[in-house]
Amino acid sequence: MLVLAINGAGGVYTGTNPSYTPMELGHHIRASHAKFIISEPEIIAPIQAAMKETGIPESNLLVFDVQGQTVPAGLKSWKGLFSAGEEDWVRFDDLKTCEETAAARLFSSGTTGLPKATTLTHRNFIAQHELVFEIEKRPYQIRRLMALPMFHAAAAPSTHWSPLKGGHVVHVMRRFDLVGFITNVEKYQITDLAVVPPIAVALVMSPQVQERPYLKSVRVASCGAAPLSNEVQEKLRVMLADGAPCTQVWGMTETCCIATRFGAYEQDDTGPTVTPGYFENAAANASSFDQDGWYHTGDIAYCDKDTQKWYIVDRKKELIKVRGFQVAPPELEAVLLSHPLIVDAAVIGLSGVLPDSELPRAYVTRRPGAGDKLTEKEVQDYLGQRLAKYKALTGGVRFMDAIPKNASGKILKRVLREEAQKEVKAGFRPKL
Repeated sequence: MLVLAINGAGGVYTGTNPSYTPMELGHHIRASHAKFIISEPEIIAPIQAAMKETGIPESNLLVFDVQGQTVPAGLKSWKGLFSAGEEDWVRFDDLKTCEETAAARLFSSGTTGLPKATTLTHRNFIAQHELVFEIEKRPYQIRRLMALPMFHAAAAPSTHWSPLKGGHVVHVMRRFDLVGFITNVEKYQITDLAVVPPIAVALVMSPQVQERPYLKSVRVASCGAAPLSNEVQEKLRVMLADGAPCTQVWGMTETCCIATRFGAYEQDDTGPTVTPGYFENAAANASSFDQDGWYHTGDIAYCDKDTQKWYIVDRKKELIKVRGFQVAPPELEAVLLSHPLIVDAAVIGLSGVLPDSELPRAYVTRRPGAGDKLTEKEVQDYLGQRLAKYKALTGGVRFMDAIPKNASGKILKRVLREEAQKEVKAGFRPKL
């Protein structure tokens, strides 16, 4: 309701990660031009530090104490807004104003650099709602469970704006935990489920879900943020209501979450959900938009001649160049995740070792207990037996307690590349 109130007052909403450090919050505040901040008291300290560093007065900070928390001394509760008087909503009904008026500045994932403030207009959110919920209407009351970060474009449209427009019931979890998640799905008879690959994997590997039909109320499920293997997707599908589709969606912050759909006959259009641009970031706009206004997503895709469907296989910047061959990390990751002792995996290209070539490297999380003794050679042999020789993990294998990911579940391969380059600069050379 706060988000709608911000828009109703003519303001622009931006949400940030509650785990951010003062430095990260400072970047967010500067990039979005935030002037007022509302926060729960538990995470107030780094926000105060960021506000001081960016010059925002503490009087512009309100404490969101909806659970009866104590308001820190010297700060004000958001409830003070109730006594600030009333004013009618800012209203407009013309297309031009709708297209040009910002409703939110949501941030890109930051997989290739600092997160960018992406301007999303009222038209973007209207189009997103129509695309997802109105083109193919559900013949039932939509009930959703939100355990994804609501400051991110993956969840914000369907959590903040669509429930009011569509009359949806949305239950919100403070954070994801598997037992609480499946319990709430069953308790509230959730019909529409949105997950990211780590949640999907956790669901299909859960003994509780295999023993009891927790998910049988779900009539449609979708997974995004990163590729999901066909095996996991199919296992999740059979856990849902009979005949319920389980699909992978493609989208990005710049397309207001899910990308546009096309009809049978349509004049080329840049898409009503596409952002008009990054907020005050001319360099990013110049590199991402062409002179005709088309946004270049950076995805690698192919069109199947039989199905006439487009398949997104990877990000252009993430393809690994191996002696003239192009290796897609998701293919290697899918094979690694099929190993019974591996619970998570990420693959990058190791550069700076060979001239004009990269070496595939895997970062792997072993299954606790049984997987503790899994060795680098065993992982390399497992993949080598299943894929072409040029896809071998010649850059080595590194074991991690957890693969670094952003709040929406997307693997932060930039972080892995930076760590790998430190090794190379320190003299690391794999045995080839």
